Amino acid sequence: MSNKKPVNGALLALTASALAIPGMSAPAHAQSSAPDAMPEQNDKLLLDYRYSGYREGDIPASKTANGQSSHRYDVDSNQFRTAAQLDGKTDLTADVTIETMSGASPWFVLPGVNGKPLQVMSGASIHDFRQGIQLRTNRRFEPVTASLLAGYSHERDYSSANGGMEGSWDFNDKLTTLSGGAGYTGDQVNPTEGQSSRFPTRIKHATAYEINSFVGVSQVLTRETEVQTSLSYTYQNGYLSDPYKLVYVGGITAADNRPANRHKLAWTTRLRQDVPLLDASVHLDYRYFRDDWGVVAHTVDLAWYQTLPDSWAVVPRLRWYSQSQANFYQPYYNAARGDGYYSSDYRLSPFGSLSESLAVYKRLGSWNLSLRYEHYDSGAGYSLRSVDVEAPGLVRFQVFSAGIAKTF
Repeated sequence: MSNKKPVNGALLALTASALAIPGMSAPAHAQSSAPDAMPEQNDKLLLDYRYSGYREGDIPASKTANGQSSHRYDVDSNQFRTAAQLDGKTDLTADVTIETMSGASPWFVLPGVNGKPLQVMSGASIHDFRQGIQLRTNRRFEPVTASLLAGYSHERDYSSANGGMEGSWDFNDKLTTLSGGAGYTGDQVNPTEGQSSRFPTRIKHATAYEINSFVGVSQVLTRETEVQTSLSYTYQNGYLSDPYKLVYVGGITAADNRPANRHKLAWTTRLRQDVPLLDASVHLDYRYFRDDWGVVAHTVDLAWYQTLPDSWAVVPRLRWYSQSQANFYQPYYNAARGDGYYSSDYRLSPFGSLSESLAVYKRLGSWNLSLRYEHYDSGAGYSLRSVDVEAPGLVRFQVFSAGIAKTF
């Protein structure tokens, strides 16, 4: 594999905005700032700041129950990263995220004329603030590297703590790497106005936990070609419903209610192909996902990393996603279900999406600057399979981010 990477490899990845939730890319508060975290070669310290502005498009009047267009969700995110080489074998990374969130979100769906589903919005009543920290330390015991991770995130109505460990083993003259890891996350939900006179069916307090694990292998095939494949398994247990969403069931509204456990399996394969003639590289990823709620999803991600003169680089990217619906999902319910599970959350509906992004990078000595724009659209037309009824709450959004990083 060629050692040449556009604009200081790890720093190029570091200053990229990693919008990686399958299909949704989602608000900035759901993201990590980048996959690589450490200074390179003789650099001992890296400081990085990134601002991201996430803006959802208005839901059109033709899809709402009141016949009026509605503003949706906005997120402003400030991400800070410090990465340090503690000695020749140990490094430490700290990520701090501070976000403000506001706007309206889909609440429940009503049947309209001829059964057409129409979205009821929550109103522009969502205002929240999130703070999060994620720590990671890596220790190299050639040819093995061990990592420990821990983090905490807090919002007005939600808190989450996580911890985990990972490891990798290089062999075959460092042409092959085996990796694996496991982690645990514990969540606490305290919804606003829980069990109040205004929202008597809304829970007051709930908890959930998640156990995740993965194994993977990376193989250098030639100086220009590398392939990676990994398998991950996640188990969730506890309160997995959305306390702020309702469902229409036979003429009345009821609380969103999902199974109390979920098994998720994902297989990801990546191709990294250098193109020395153009001083560029191609990244092609495929991800297959399925769970025991009935959701099956496919993701294809294609990016071109192009180095330009004077320490510039550009990265155009295209991502396509498609999923089937959860077994218990419906836009609305004409009659009660025997199992008592209900959700009209568009994220559990059948749909597809397409996102396009462009990132620009510039290196100025020990400084690295970056700009990134992404446009995302979802709908039945992007789905791999035909969709009989499109969820009216499907989202489209734009993300703009700007970052600056300095190594010492």
